Amino acid sequence: MPSRFQQRHRARGWFLISAMLGLTILSLAALYLFREQHARTQAALAQVQADTIGAIRTAAEILVFEHYADYQQGNGLTRGSVSLAWGNSPGQALRPTVAQLAQMNLGIDGISDVGSYQSLAQAGYDISIQRAPAGCELSPHGVDCSITGLVCTDRPVRDLNDRAEVDSFGIGKMLLRIGGNAGTSVLGGTGEIIGSGGGWSQPNPIAGAPAGIVCARFGYGVAEYWNFLRVRDTRDPQFMNDVTLRGALHVRSTAVQGATCTTPGMALWGQTEGKPVWLQCSNGLWQPGNGLAYAAEGDSCAEDADFGLTTGNVALVCSNGKWVSQAQIGLRSAAYYQHGATVPHPACRAGLSPSAVLAAVSASNIIGANNTGNNTGSFQANIDPSWRVTITGSDGAPAGNNAMALVLSYCNP
Repeated sequence: MPSRFQQRHRARGWFLISAMLGLTILSLAALYLFREQHARTQAALAQVQADTIGAIRTAAEILVFEHYADYQQGNGLTRGSVSLAWGNSPGQALRPTVAQLAQMNLGIDGISDVGSYQSLAQAGYDISIQRAPAGCELSPHGVDCSITGLVCTDRPVRDLNDRAEVDSFGIGKMLLRIGGNAGTSVLGGTGEIIGSGGGWSQPNPIAGAPAGIVCARFGYGVAEYWNFLRVRDTRDPQFMNDVTLRGALHVRSTAVQGATCTTPGMALWGQTEGKPVWLQCSNGLWQPGNGLAYAAEGDSCAEDADFGLTTGNVALVCSNGKWVSQAQIGLRSAAYYQHGATVPHPACRAGLSPSAVLAAVSASNIIGANNTGNNTGSFQANIDPSWRVTITGSDGAPAGNNAMALVLSYCNP
């Protein structure tokens, strides 16, 4: 039977073993809790990073939506104070930067163009926009093109403890946060960006196509917008009934009066002698839409008695196939002339001819010794083809200087 000393020694040994076992369990529990807390912290940081990618994706998507037709046609674009030339270089329409999107007031003011999660703290973002499918840009105005894009980290998401390995934990959290339009390039693959559900893939836009790139996809397809008019749309909607507008109508297309047109009834702003005028397509030609023709005096016209205007707002009338200024037609002067005087011809515009008539004859003293030719008490007056005036008494004697003939001169067709 063990002595009391031996029993006491054995009890102390079991106590030490139990204490060590307890410390081990506590250490393991603490390590587990630490790892759990670290994982939760890293997950939260990954989600913040994913939200930033998502915000940039939304800004780029708004830009494409507003300028969908420009992207189809391959045009540069302007939003606010920022203009993007067409091209695929950084800072151009197909490769806008985060800073440019922020300056365009697309809702990402204050967002840094540098990442925040682990290895991405030294990384930025790559925004790439494409027209698809290949060759669609050859269709008229590029209307067969869908516009798609990717917002990607420009470096792989690496594990800080082992930079040779991608951070699969962080990438997974980002993909879940971004949703179905998230994608990444995986180890052992071809380097392309694969959708989180495997339902789509796109070429990796980052040089070398490294694994660990995280992207968010965006875009608009032709089919989903074909039946709707869009900003800067180039298609003819061919509405089959009246259209009522509340507010101003701004028409930017222009034509020149008299130029050929192919769509009867189409109306737009045009030019006549450099001045703006509302034109309508009529009989294959652009004609003023207000019912008046705009022309220059002396130009040819089609229908006599038609009315028109010059660009200086002088009224015209069509007479004998020529536009005649109504400001210069009709009575030009009314003046008194003595016997033997020649009446000057009025200056008549093209299409008008001068003419003159005698309206009246008068004298201050009909009877008198010093009023030769007037003593008979009556006058006879005439104007010959050279516009020379003659005034005689009834006996044929020339009238004196006191006899005057009122002559009216005209410009008539």
